[in-house]
Amino acid sequence: MTRTLVKFVVILGLICLLMGGGVAVLYGVWRDQIAERERAATQAAMLAVAPQGAEVDAAEPIVGSAGDSGAVYAARDASGKAVGYVAGGEAQGYSSVVKTIVGATADGGDLKVLRVVVVSQSETPGLGAQIAERRSTYTLWQKLFGADEPEALINPFLDRFQEKRADEVPNIQAITAATITSNAVKAAVGQALDRIRAARKGTQ
Repeated sequence: MTRTLVKFVVILGLICLLMGGGVAVLYGVWRDQIAERERAATQAAMLAVAPQGAEVDAAEPIVGSAGDSGAVYAARDASGKAVGYVAGGEAQGYSSVVKTIVGATADGGDLKVLRVVVVSQSETPGLGAQIAERRSTYTLWQKLFGADEPEALINPFLDRFQEKRADEVPNIQAITAATITSNAVKAAVGQALDRIRAARKGTQ
C-alpha cells in the first residue's frame, strides 16, 4: 500500500513538473507577443478615452514612466495644446483586480470624466463582467435589414461616468447584483482622477 502511494505521488509530481515546465517554455516563446498585444490594447484604450481628434503619445507621459501604472498622459490637439488627460487606475473587485483607463478634461479648472474603458478584469461572467461588455444600439430588425443611423456600442454602466466630476463618481448607480465590482470601477476611476489632478499641479 505504501509503495503504491509513493509511486502515485512520484508520478503526480513528475506530471506537475512537466506541465509547469511546458507553461514556462510557452510563456518564454510568446512573452514578447503578449507584451506587444497589451501595449497595443492600452494605446487603443488611451485614444478611445481622449477628446475627439486628440492624440496621446504613450511614449511620453507628463508624469511617471511610459508603461508605468501611475503614469499620466496629455491628450493634445493638432497644435500641441493639452486638451485633456489620460491616466490609469485599478482596484480590487469581487474576484480580480479591475484596471481602467480614464480620460478627463479640465473645464474651468474642474476635472470631468470624458470616458472610461476597462482594460483588465476577471469578474463573474454575466454579473461583474458587465463592466467591460459593450452592446449594440441596433435592434435585431436593424441588424438584419439595415438602419439609417450608424451602429454604436454602449455600456450603460461606464457611460454613466461621462461628464462626472470626481466628487460625483462615488454616487454613480452600481450594476444590479455586482456592487463590489461596480465599486471597484468607481475606486479605479477616482484613483485615475487623483493622479491627473496631482500631475496638473506638478506641471503648472
